[in-house]
Amino acid sequence: MLAKSILASTEPLVLISALPGTGRSTLLARIADLSGAQVVTASQDLPANAPLSLIDLPADGQFALPPGKTRIIISAAPQQIADFARLRLYGDLRIVGNAGLFLAPDADPAFDQSGGWPALSAFFSRQMPNAAAQSIPTAYIRDIVLGSINGGTVAVLHALALSRRGLDAAPLDADACAELHWLQPLVVQNGGRWTYRTPALGQMFRDAMAGLAVEPRTSRLLEAAGEPGVAIRSALAAGHRRRALAILERGGGVMLGHLEGPAEARAVLDAFGQDADPSVLALRVMVALKSGQASHAALLLDAAEQVILNAAAAPDRAALLTRQNIPPELRMVRLLMGVYSDKPFSTNFYGEFAALLAEAPPENHLLRGSVYNVALDEQIRSGRMGEAIATGDRALAHYDAAGAPYLAFYIHVHLALMHLMAGAPNDAEPRLELARQKLDETPFDTPQDDLFLELLDAQVAYEQGRSEKMARFAETAFERFAYGELWPTIAAQALAFGAESLLQLRGAEAALQYIDSWRVQMWRTRRFRLLVEQREVLILQSANRWREARTQLEAMATRIGHIWIESAGENLTDLRDAEDLTQALIWLRQKLLERPRDTALSDQLAMLAANPHLSWRQRQCLAIWQAWSARRRGKIGEARRLLAHVLDVTAARSCRAPVLEERQLVVAMLDDPRMAGGPMEGRPVPRDLRRGALDVAVTGLLSRQELRALLLLSEGCSNKELAREMRISLPTVKFHLRNLYAKLGAADRRQAIDNARSRRILTT
Repeated sequence: MLAKSILASTEPLVLISALPGTGRSTLLARIADLSGAQVVTASQDLPANAPLSLIDLPADGQFALPPGKTRIIISAAPQQIADFARLRLYGDLRIVGNAGLFLAPDADPAFDQSGGWPALSAFFSRQMPNAAAQSIPTAYIRDIVLGSINGGTVAVLHALALSRRGLDAAPLDADACAELHWLQPLVVQNGGRWTYRTPALGQMFRDAMAGLAVEPRTSRLLEAAGEPGVAIRSALAAGHRRRALAILERGGGVMLGHLEGPAEARAVLDAFGQDADPSVLALRVMVALKSGQASHAALLLDAAEQVILNAAAAPDRAALLTRQNIPPELRMVRLLMGVYSDKPFSTNFYGEFAALLAEAPPENHLLRGSVYNVALDEQIRSGRMGEAIATGDRALAHYDAAGAPYLAFYIHVHLALMHLMAGAPNDAEPRLELARQKLDETPFDTPQDDLFLELLDAQVAYEQGRSEKMARFAETAFERFAYGELWPTIAAQALAFGAESLLQLRGAEAALQYIDSWRVQMWRTRRFRLLVEQREVLILQSANRWREARTQLEAMATRIGHIWIESAGENLTDLRDAEDLTQALIWLRQKLLERPRDTALSDQLAMLAANPHLSWRQRQCLAIWQAWSARRRGKIGEARRLLAHVLDVTAARSCRAPVLEERQLVVAMLDDPRMAGGPMEGRPVPRDLRRGALDVAVTGLLSRQELRALLLLSEGCSNKELAREMRISLPTVKFHLRNLYAKLGAADRRQAIDNARSRRILTT
């Protein structure tokens, strides 16, 4: 059909211009059969006065349309034709290209492998190639195809092979667009990007070009098409370091891994080797942070600053950091390191935020967005939620302008986390959906971030009162999650919610094992290790292992210790540091469990409740403790009011976790007939309040002192230790133990513990 169509056309010159293996010679032979014309290989061999001439021009030949010839059909490349542009302009030329010679998908039984390329189709249709035979098409492309086409076309094919996502059509120059259109349908355009027609074709070209030197034109095409990492590596391979550094700066600099993926960033660093340029050093630090190696990143950053210190001849690091020639990317990484190290931000850091924003050009959206990103984490940790929302919106605007969906994903993740910390899980869900959309737009795989979303989804469910998803995450996903990049704020939430969900559903031992697994995270900071210790104490308290909890509390190296808390008064209202606040809360919870009727404790709880720096969740737990203390002191009206308020506000926000975390206290109050009525009438109670592994019902069989004696016995205390812990005399201890044994039907302490466990008075 094609041969007949060519014969029926009227143009003086018909050019068959296509890739090798497309059947050009076969087409000429068919035309010769139909027309009776002879195929020749050079214009001087054309028969005289023939109305139709056929030429199969060698690759090194040139052709000029001779005068007087009626029609010529020639197989050649466009650059072999003299006056090619003029002939095309005046309509004296018809071009038959690859599009007319490649096979349609339904006409090629081996299309998935060959892409419709006639020579490859014949090869794959003839046999099912084994591993050795698979190299034959690759060798054909390398030895025959690439050697027969011009350098510009080879450069385009090479760029297309190296590209991970295809070449973006929009920024390509006219020559590249012309080459790509000529190559169709070997290459196709989908969604504005050029790719090989089939994945198998792309792989064959990648294999065929594996040892090919990357030309500058290929490098420029890759950069223009949004593949800076490959362009950098190719420039370095060609010995063009300055060009590679320029591409790095244009391609994202320190944020290259967030735009192209961590694997691409590592490949670029490998290509740079030990290059001491500040932009390379900053990227090296960022890659270490992204792989979860915060301590190593800190060493790299110190070394990078020392390199600049030496180059700038500054007398010391302090002088260095005040100089205006410090690269802003490296200064931004220093700020980011403060987030990963989980240390309180100093006044100098706040000033550096402002300085970087003032110096960053308005068009440098990546740098400006990243500075806002650092500020966002600090504002979330400080509880400045209004500022955090405004900062997050600014960061998103810059990241959207920079075309950085992965970085925008992180902003949405942090804003979702902010809502969770504020006790608003319903507000976190839309943010998580936006984060999921941005992650879907990210052009590289990010399995660690899929785990972030899984974790935050589980946290939302946990806060809403459904702990099972969080417990499953802690049991199954923790190992994959914990060893990658992990911002301290997210790590703290995973630690807390994972441990609490396991405590509620699997018991204290499961929760304590989970906490122990965090201890192997040796790259964590002192502050994070303290969080692990604090969470362990909270688990022991909830499991009624009060003595063990207090022993660990007293051993913790913090400012808020036993002496401080015993003498604490109005200074509880003035605490600001999150670490101090948490430690004070744990100490007061310990006192609440041991001495709930203590009048001084009631005053201390009230003073801490007046502290404006408490989080919403901390405030709800504190209100439950106040209700418990009031009930134990006989102030039932106050206890009702406090507990009713907590039940109302947690239900209104769908944030039921604080009530579930203090279920032992809440259930005991709900079971007290004196607490019924008044403000407690019709109050919403979480559905799963009485479910789980914890023994939430304080038995009415034993008195409070007998129960406490039993708990201390289960911890292995002697009579003297019971006396000291309970602050009673030895005779009184023996009195309580006799009553305890009688009620449990036991002859000694060992039998008392066994009987208590069998009756579920003890669960550990």
